[in-house]
Amino acid sequence: MLTVGSLFSGIGGFDLGLERAGMTVKWQVENEPYCIKVLEKHWPHVTRYGDITTVDWSRAEPVDLVCGGFPCQPVSVAGKRKGTADERWLWPEFVRCFSILRPRYVIIENVPGLLTANDGVAFRGILCDLAASGYDAEWDCIPASAIGAPHLRDRLWLVADSRSESKSHRSIF
Repeated sequence: MLTVGSLFSGIGGFDLGLERAGMTVKWQVENEPYCIKVLEKHWPHVTRYGDITTVDWSRAEPVDLVCGGFPCQPVSVAGKRKGTADERWLWPEFVRCFSILRPRYVIIENVPGLLTANDGVAFRGILCDLAASGYDAEWDCIPASAIGAPHLRDRLWLVADSRSESKSHRSIF
């Protein structure tokens, strides 16, 4: 059974899906009060951290998988698209987490605008950060309609596995 650490947990959508796939959530990171109340209700015994910028990852429980959808506002086509220059660009905090904890897998969700933000430099930086940390990544845009939803709502999904594990653990599901 794989263990999960959830970044930018929101109300636990990632967490619920991964639990339904047989995984166990060990900790969550969320700083929105309403979302925290929802997480506390559904995961009362899971460790929670607030502001991701203040988490001491050397003290966090190691997990097999770190997942999250860091804020999309910096890269969304519905916004100003400041990308890496936006104060809400929290990808470096995601990197800080997996660089210290070294999970076997990293799963990222975001809007398709991430691919083209900063003329592609933002996404290229993500891939470089993953590679420099020893992860191979694959990604695709998948619309919600692909799993039966009545709307498109495209999302970028990136799954990365550590190179040391990739030869023997090709699939997490």
